[in-house]
Amino acid sequence: MEQLFQEWFKDNEGKLNTYQTLASKYLPVLIQVLIAIIIVHFLMKIIKKRIKKSKRIPKSIQAFLTTGIRFLFYFLIVITVCNKLGVDITSLVAAFSIVGVAVSLSIQNTLSNVMAGFSLLFTKQFEVDDYIEAGGVSGTVMRIGMSSCKLKTYDGKDIYVPNASIISEKIINYTREPLRRIDVTIGTSYDETVDRVKEALQKVVDATPEVSLDKEVFIGITNFGESSIDYTIRVWVKNQDYWPVYLGMLEKVKRTFEQEHIEIPYNQLDVHMK
Repeated sequence: MEQLFQEWFKDNEGKLNTYQTLASKYLPVLIQVLIAIIIVHFLMKIIKKRIKKSKRIPKSIQAFLTTGIRFLFYFLIVITVCNKLGVDITSLVAAFSIVGVAVSLSIQNTLSNVMAGFSLLFTKQFEVDDYIEAGGVSGTVMRIGMSSCKLKTYDGKDIYVPNASIISEKIINYTREPLRRIDVTIGTSYDETVDRVKEALQKVVDATPEVSLDKEVFIGITNFGESSIDYTIRVWVKNQDYWPVYLGMLEKVKRTFEQEHIEIPYNQLDVHMK
């Protein structure tokens, strides 16, 4: 290709000046680089679609895999260009190693986040679509990236948490187990009998079909407060039913207590005069 361009750039006398010589040498390389970048662009689209459709590749690894493949393609392009320009690849690798040491010292935090990302992938403490609490925040995992994880909160906020912050603190995964326990605590007056209150709370449980029958249901007193006796319902439901069932049970408790005329007391102080 270089010889072809030399023929194009030759003047009427069949000679090349300095500018024409450089153009005939570097222009073919530039065209090849542009063609390679276009090919890589289309290849990455195909690879992304294949990776997303693959059931064998976990969602948590997909982002890492596509990023690594793209880096490999561009690295091969750089090596090919250097070879075309006559650059000694051995010296180039040595130069890159020196630069890499200098850069690594200046981006220690970024490298620690990357290493923490690999740790998250291998330990599989959570995956994409899991609801977790980590790094001081909670939300649904949307992406596990090279340096950070993207979480989406219930109110629609996107939070990017550095991987190192997640690894250094405790991780609570609310999605991993199929069943999750609901605790509903409600205070009643000291004048109400225990059996009457427990019967009313049992009606609430019976009116909730999502409650798992494979787990024990607990209904009983859990605290004697200053103004009320606290009763707690503990039931197990499917993970995805947690919030609808929890909020629904609160409403059912209020309606059932109103129907049964069971008092939910306010904070109060009884003063006895002598």
